[in-house]
Amino acid sequence: MAKLISNPIVYLIFGMIFSQFVLAEDSFFDDEVLFEDSDQQLVEWSDESDLFSDEVIEDERPLSWLNLGITQKWGFNPASDWNTTKERTELTVGTSGSVSDSGYGEVELKATKYWPSDSYHSTLASDVEVERAFLQFSFGDWSTKLGRYTIGWGELEGGALDVINPVGSLTDPTQSSQWLMTATRYWSDRDLSIFYNPNPIIQKTVGIALTDDSHRELGVRYGINQEGGDMAVYGAYLIPNNAVTNISNSAGYAGPYQLLGFSMNKAYDNYLLKFDLAYKHNLEHNRLSQFVEADRLDLDVALDIQQDDRQWLFSINSKYWLDYYSDYISVALPANVTTRRNSLSYLASVSDTFSDEDWSWNLSNIIADNGDMSLLTIGLDWDISDQWKASINALHADAELDRAFSLLDGYERLQMEVQYQY
Repeated sequence: MAKLISNPIVYLIFGMIFSQFVLAEDSFFDDEVLFEDSDQQLVEWSDESDLFSDEVIEDERPLSWLNLGITQKWGFNPASDWNTTKERTELTVGTSGSVSDSGYGEVELKATKYWPSDSYHSTLASDVEVERAFLQFSFGDWSTKLGRYTIGWGELEGGALDVINPVGSLTDPTQSSQWLMTATRYWSDRDLSIFYNPNPIIQKTVGIALTDDSHRELGVRYGINQEGGDMAVYGAYLIPNNAVTNISNSAGYAGPYQLLGFSMNKAYDNYLLKFDLAYKHNLEHNRLSQFVEADRLDLDVALDIQQDDRQWLFSINSKYWLDYYSDYISVALPANVTTRRNSLSYLASVSDTFSDEDWSWNLSNIIADNGDMSLLTIGLDWDISDQWKASINALHADAELDRAFSLLDGYERLQMEVQYQY
């Protein structure tokens, strides 16, 4: 079989990776956040893939090594005379392929044009960013990965342990990739992974200056694979994905904290039980009169049910402050609000396909922070052909007026996408 070692773009990965690790400017990582009270995360991490296969499927297409995608996005606000909130065109260009006999490389660039009716246009007319750029090699029982990509810890997407890569917002949970280094050792029924992040992305409120953004991240995961289930333990030195604003001086803080965690899953016929537990030491928090470090225990319990093509997911998330004072304050608009000792959130979702699986639909409801906010989403996807796809989704939020999510009360959006993939 033909190998893609001759790909010119694959070789560019080397230069991109090393230059970005050493020379990346702070502005490269400045991602705008619409709703910064969200801790939602997405994407699972797994290095157990067939990335090292020597086989590459032959493709007779012209420029078969090129991955090209064009996506047109629209967003409308039904609550405000259907004003356009989103109108942008995204172009993605990338390639992937084998590197020697033991490696694999992948790179993807995204260019975005924000049209005048888009809410981002006033501050950002266009943007170019690296979505992915990494090299991965295997050496016997070892694998290494270097470049820009995402890591997902834990069993539940967006859960207590999935804290390495930041996301945009609760209503747009797109995860940001980062420049990372990973090494993994495999045994027959277990694996040990270590990651290092030389320059963590820290999201902050617009206009707030960070006091210190020079920290690094380091973490380790040890997993055990068993019949009918898996488990893993975690330890890490991390930086919060979202800076905390100190109400006393209006400065942004993202000091390091330490994490110890445990996760497991267990399958019963068509049922999959998931469990995540994280102890987080020295999280920064506002009290009414001072800025403190406190410990918190985060817990996720989820049930995944598969019924033919229909999939159900039910989950509960708890964030419990071990060190708690009644004058804990969260910075929120239009005013600061008190922080509860225990914050409970709930998720219920269902998805299914129909019409020979060319069409699919999904429905979900999130109840956050002990009922302070409810977010309902519904979506419909259409695989028109192998190259063309279309989707439409609607969001509606209700929120308590005197709590952290008050700005989302009455939030409504209708969003549409049309995508061509070469």
